[in-house]
Amino acid sequence: MGASVARRQTIQPSSNKRTFCLSLLGAGLVVAAPIAFAQSQPAAVAAVAAPNWVIGQKPQLPPLPLLSGQAHRFDQHAGRVLIIEFWHTKCPFCKKQNPLLDAFYRKHRARGLDVVTVSIDKKLSDAQAYMKDHGYAFAAGLADPVWHAIYKQRKGLPQLFVIDRTGVLRQIELREMFPDDILELERHL
Repeated sequence: MGASVARRQTIQPSSNKRTFCLSLLGAGLVVAAPIAFAQSQPAAVAAVAAPNWVIGQKPQLPPLPLLSGQAHRFDQHAGRVLIIEFWHTKCPFCKKQNPLLDAFYRKHRARGLDVVTVSIDKKLSDAQAYMKDHGYAFAAGLADPVWHAIYKQRKGLPQLFVIDRTGVLRQIELREMFPDDILELERHL
């Protein structure tokens, strides 16, 4: 108790709001707010458990609801290189990367490359219109709660994952990939 009392005594309101807020965070006084907020939410908004994807391990790939309404099962990719990408119709970086990924896929699918993308849009119709407007050849699904939980483990869009022919995760990219970056994916083929 003595240490916490001493800590509270050292926090002085400052004319610099940033310094004051940082001192509150450092003292742990603001930690209770997110906990109280989470506890006030309805029980129906429970967190969904998601498999943790780690480089060097075989990721658990749950079924993905495709934009067509069918469920995509990932066991059909055995023995092939699989790229999974998370994207959103309003993401400017995704709009630049997706044409590059599509061209890469079209060029290398005969060499054993598969690409499956996951839209994190809220509306199925938005993702369907995006895919139709661009004419991409790769498969696309709409994230359900499990796929959203996988996406939320990392920050940013687009997110790209490369799984080798044995099912092991070999690469994770959490940013826009440029043409040279996409070409470097050939090393996995």
